[in-house]
Amino acid sequence: MLNITTRDKAGVMIIDLEGQIDGGPVSAKVHELIKQSLDKGQKKFILNLTKISWLNSLGAGILIAAYASAKRQEAGLKLFGVSDRVEAVLKTCGLIPEVFEVYKDEEGALASFA
Repeated sequence: MLNITTRDKAGVMIIDLEGQIDGGPVSAKVHELIKQSLDKGQKKFILNLTKISWLNSLGAGILIAAYASAKRQEAGLKLFGVSDRVEAVLKTCGLIPEVFEVYKDEEGALASFA
């Protein structure tokens, strides 16, 4: 199960995720949310992964798709609060540090857009 909530901070859409990113239909909503927001002109995104307990390669694929959509529209997508377990999957998939910028906390991720 994955819970998704959003909030705005200084023009940056912060997407708070809680649960598991497993590549299923609920996980796919993360990519859909980003695509819809891009269509509305949003260009700055941060994924809060502090409450993600599990991520598999299919879930990583969802994050890649979201990143690719953002990149195509010259938008930024950054991560913070990545646990050791999630980081291990993202590193194995070659996504950290090659693709995603990862920050320790929300303040660091926000400051990176300044």
